[in-house]
Amino acid sequence: MNAGSHAAPKDPVGAWLAKTFPHQHVLRAEIAADLRRCPFLQVDPPNKSLFGHVVELAIGLSLCDQSPYLGLLHCLDHDLANRLLTIAGYRPTVDLAAPYDAWRRTDSALHPAHIFTAASRLAHVHSLLNDLGRHRSDAGDVARLVLKQHPRLLNSHPHETYRTRRGFRTVWSSYSSGFHSALRSFGPATAQLSLLDGHRHADFLLGTTVLELKSGRLDDDRYLDELIGQIMTYSLLAHHDGHRVTHVAVYAARYQRLLRYRIDELANRLAGTPIDLTSSGAHLATLIRDWPYRRSVA
Repeated sequence: MNAGSHAAPKDPVGAWLAKTFPHQHVLRAEIAADLRRCPFLQVDPPNKSLFGHVVELAIGLSLCDQSPYLGLLHCLDHDLANRLLTIAGYRPTVDLAAPYDAWRRTDSALHPAHIFTAASRLAHVHSLLNDLGRHRSDAGDVARLVLKQHPRLLNSHPHETYRTRRGFRTVWSSYSSGFHSALRSFGPATAQLSLLDGHRHADFLLGTTVLELKSGRLDDDRYLDELIGQIMTYSLLAHHDGHRVTHVAVYAARYQRLLRYRIDELANRLAGTPIDLTSSGAHLATLIRDWPYRRSVA
């Protein structure tokens, strides 16, 4: 038995993306050059992963007309979930007993302190679900029980909360200065768009634009290669799933930059030849479904 016999098989999805779109390096170089010219926000949160979730959830809460992140809300005590939706600017369409998906945004103003409170609580739920999901298929039910018994899990240490809030204020000030309006102009928002029966999730669908949010650094080729793989995967799967998508966008929050591309033009450019989005999306979907490891490259 040779030394590599136990190595994980090569990712067929990544291999297909590289073969189908061999000119990704050109886009990578362009994005890198673009971002180097952007004013970079200097924030240093104590937990970068949690901070990224807070920023994403806060933006989702600010963009969606109907309450998003129902899976996270259902892990919480009903009264707490109601309070979080209320401070994030949502109200029930009937009464307080209405299901969360019946809550609608009524407050168009952005209140950063309120949004931060709701997003940070949901970010802790998200982290707990991720940890449980690695080992249990009933992660949502278990998370609900755990949080009922240990509600303090929804809060960071005060010092970490202070630093996270401070970094959030910096990013939020930039976001609310013009990016919020720009993203709203793309169309109605769906957060955590489930693709291919949950095999992948895009951060947002805004009208006909698939949006990927990046709250961290993008100063390494590996990060940009992953980003390009993500936007191509999400746009093809969204097309395959029947969503009327025309564009794909990237909001690099720390770089204060919003990039947007027509999907058909971008696919043709990266491939170096005309691409059939329908057949390409179907082939990619088959690869993802058939790969037993289900390891996400996007």
